[in-house]
Amino acid sequence: MLKDGLCYQFSEYTKDKVLHENISPDDVFAVVLDKMQFNFKQCDIKADKLCTVLMNKKRQFTLTGVKDNINFSHSVRKHNKQKNYIIPEGEYTDWLYKLGLMDKRGIVPAHRQKKFRQINKFLEMLKDVEKHIPENSVIIDMGCGKSYLTFAMYHYFNIINDKNIEIRGYDLKKDVVEYCNSLADKFGFKSLKFYCEDIADIENMDDKISMIITLHACDTATDYAIYHGIRWGCKVMMNVPCCQHELFSQIKNDKMDIMLEHGIIKERFSALMTDAIRARLIELMGYDVQVMEFIDMEHTPKNIMIRSVKTDKKPDGHKKAELEALIEEYNLKPTLYRLLYENK
Repeated sequence: MLKDGLCYQFSEYTKDKVLHENISPDDVFAVVLDKMQFNFKQCDIKADKLCTVLMNKKRQFTLTGVKDNINFSHSVRKHNKQKNYIIPEGEYTDWLYKLGLMDKRGIVPAHRQKKFRQINKFLEMLKDVEKHIPENSVIIDMGCGKSYLTFAMYHYFNIINDKNIEIRGYDLKKDVVEYCNSLADKFGFKSLKFYCEDIADIENMDDKISMIITLHACDTATDYAIYHGIRWGCKVMMNVPCCQHELFSQIKNDKMDIMLEHGIIKERFSALMTDAIRARLIELMGYDVQVMEFIDMEHTPKNIMIRSVKTDKKPDGHKKAELEALIEEYNLKPTLYRLLYENK
């Protein structure tokens, strides 16, 4: 099934590739006959009937072996294979409908498909770590913005998995916080609340926090979020950094002038250095760390996620020494290192 209606697809297999051609129902028989005249002498048809069409040297056709196909079931497939999403398309979801991401039939409009896929991609990442998130615990979303992912996270834990998770979102913009709280009320998400507060100033939290998330918290806000997550003993942290400016003005190494003399290259190198240091510091705090690709809601090129899961591993002295040598070599003073080691 294509946008223009029902068609039949011909697949022609060659030595190293497959060629596809979509044919309208009115043209199917003409194409079959054409294929037989120039390529094939036999056509086996399997539909509600089973039969064989043979062509002789005079290009005359004979129909043989006609019988009922008792295993036949008629089906129309979409042109693109339906993906097995956590929130499936075609199944009405109230909050997605109220956000305009689907209609009352559960159908996602074409211009919303990309955002719908991104929400499901994020939920797949949550599914990978869900076993570490206990029931009746708290998740902190720092720098939440207007992102739909906070609502998707609530839906996943509390509606799909019924884990009674409380989610708290923090953002500096008062109008954003008010807007998100109004949406949470509108959706009936009773255990989702938003607060206007700076990540760096968050202090008093209870001991039920199981996970922190930051999606594009700017510059050192990511460092403060990770620091809080570590000192609260969070089982899982999912951090998507943004705007890593801190090391750009610090980084210096005479051996790396070729990487540092051009602004845009220096900027990207500094950002990668920032996230590499963060990943190592989190690992030293007893976490398994994955640095992975994350496709975000705003389609920016800043698409690295640092996903960390708490373990019982002891700090590796060699890895710490290796990190400190790197910091010294490049003349760096990373905020997260200072928070974890120099503020004790």
